[in-house]
Amino acid sequence: MKFKKLILPMMAFIFAIGLAFANVDMKTEPVVETQDYVFINGSWEGIPEQNCAQGSATCRVQFGQGGPIYDVYDEMNLSTLKNSNTTKPTVLNP
Repeated sequence: MKFKKLILPMMAFIFAIGLAFANVDMKTEPVVETQDYVFINGSWEGIPEQNCAQGSATCRVQFGQGGPIYDVYDEMNLSTLKNSNTTKPTVLNP
């Protein structure tokens, strides 16, 4: 009987401390990743947002030095070409 009178309150105290740390506020803000797109062989591929200044040329990227060059789109829509002030493509490392 003395065992129960001593151990049960100690266990309740230990569990209360443990549960105090187990209840964490899990509100996380969604991470919005802005990205651009390239159209490769009939499908869309997301790429990091390109910093193309406004201009009359089309923003383009190149996968690796000497790799293929693709036009950059703001959305997954062929009518949303991104403009640039240079015709030189931005080189992306694959």
